[in-house]
Amino acid sequence: MPRKQNGFGNPKALSFKGSGRVDKGKGVGAPGTYPSNRQYGTSVHRTVIEKYNLDSDWVKWRKGFEYYINAAWSKLLTYNKKEKTYSDTKIDTKLYQGTDYEIDVEFEGYKFATKKADSNNHYVLRRTTVSQPNIGHINAVYNDTTQYEQQRQNKEIWAKLTAGTAARLLLRMNGERLTDGETEATLKNVLTSANHPAVFVGKSANRASTVKVTIPKSSLTYGADVTPLTSYQSLIGKIAYINNFYKEKNISSISSLNWVDSDYFFETEVSDTTTSQTVDILNPGTTELTTALYDIAELPKIVSSSNGTCELKGKYSFQKDDYQRFYGRQYLTAEVVQGEVTSASYTVLPFTILGVEETSTDIILISIPFKSEFRVTASITSGTLIFSDWSFTKKSIDSYDGNYYHPPGAPGTAEWQRIDTDVNPWMDEVFTAGTALVPATIYACSCPNHSQAIIRAPQSTQDEGQRKINRQRQYPLPTVMGKADYEGSGIFTAAGLIESWESNEHKMSFKMCKHSIATMFVERIKIKEPNKYPTLEAREAFDEKLKSEINDVASEFNMSYKRRGITGLEIIFALAQGLNLDDTELAYVMFNNNF
Repeated sequence: MPRKQNGFGNPKALSFKGSGRVDKGKGVGAPGTYPSNRQYGTSVHRTVIEKYNLDSDWVKWRKGFEYYINAAWSKLLTYNKKEKTYSDTKIDTKLYQGTDYEIDVEFEGYKFATKKADSNNHYVLRRTTVSQPNIGHINAVYNDTTQYEQQRQNKEIWAKLTAGTAARLLLRMNGERLTDGETEATLKNVLTSANHPAVFVGKSANRASTVKVTIPKSSLTYGADVTPLTSYQSLIGKIAYINNFYKEKNISSISSLNWVDSDYFFETEVSDTTTSQTVDILNPGTTELTTALYDIAELPKIVSSSNGTCELKGKYSFQKDDYQRFYGRQYLTAEVVQGEVTSASYTVLPFTILGVEETSTDIILISIPFKSEFRVTASITSGTLIFSDWSFTKKSIDSYDGNYYHPPGAPGTAEWQRIDTDVNPWMDEVFTAGTALVPATIYACSCPNHSQAIIRAPQSTQDEGQRKINRQRQYPLPTVMGKADYEGSGIFTAAGLIESWESNEHKMSFKMCKHSIATMFVERIKIKEPNKYPTLEAREAFDEKLKSEINDVASEFNMSYKRRGITGLEIIFALAQGLNLDDTELAYVMFNNNF
């Protein structure tokens, strides 16, 4: 028990604190602004040098090369129980499924061991296109800095398009990688012949959309080995899939479309009814992946009808700031847009049935309210494509002065190719006039560095209880300095499963990480060493960290084999990236899975 201070308090309360030692200076703290309270919600601001080191692609390249050299990867395999054999995993699906110009694509995968995922694996999936739609070709590139200074300030390369028969597909390809066989870049926007936006994307930011499907009882057809339903209420919780789920029509054919203008947004209130729709009702327990990732025609059905009536209701907001710069001094209003667009489109993704109403002749399926997008588009018989100028790469045979130095591979093995990521489209020649544009082969990875997102890892500890998992990894939520409310209105619906902080700049770039770089090396595609090196101090620290990371690979693979069956979220996420799904569709496939 402390002694009393004679009733006058502590006599040292008003004394001066000692100045401490003067023969030893204060230790150097971390550069940048790092708050002492590192609780959830605080933000870190790095110095210019730190930011430069973090943005350097050389670190990714070096790690990817070391992973390739040390064989720190394995092919994604499928086990055939009947034949008791393994084969390379291949997933066949469609890009922009439901459109008139959907593209057949094929995925193959690789896995890399990690301590930073629930399954202890990150997955890289390579997407290759099987069918080649006639999108069109470029006949002029506007990269003269003396004439197009404004485009240079916006970091954009404008290119004149000669449209092909499937050119309308470009209106869905924002963020897609396009190539002419040599030059490759990310499509940022599509303009009309008047250099106005050809695509306006509205989001159901303030109010969720709903779908109601009316099906005549007499039109129901049951799947093989399915007993006819005695109670239609048993359909609650099942998945309803409308075969032609991508709806595109003349804007005058929309049942009801009201335009509302405000200061920063213009809005559309939409009510649209389509008849004679083929509707399938699927059991969500029949597949591990969500229906949006498979070729849905191959999935088993409970019951279906070819005479359904689908009614969509929603309210969509369009952010004016995304489009105003293309109109100069003309103030952008809903009336201006209404006078330029000719078509409208929306997607009704497979939805969970919330309720079932029944009349004497029909059953009415009511969807769970969901976030969606509504697009209004203009004609692009002739127009302009906008590419982000930091996304350009060039691909060629890996030869030097015309000489190919690699030893020959096995018969049928492709030659080594080289990708140059240090392409400056304002100085280098890009795109060959007259050569057809096609979707590029891409490599999508589930790791945070590639996707700028994290997926839940619900366990509380790692390494047999030796390492505690960060709470944000267990249940990822929207963060400070993440997406704004409007931009993240879609992905926020999957909070707790996934959180993304991806900026538009990263989305429009050539995405790569150590895993995707290693995968490309495995497939005889050499990534040219980037010319943006980190500082000397950062490289010295990096060498030690890399050595430790490579030494841990064996133990990480042991853990990955034990935990690989826990969840398939990582594969689903990589597939969704490879299919170029928007945030709303990405949130759907992450939220409506069976893991």
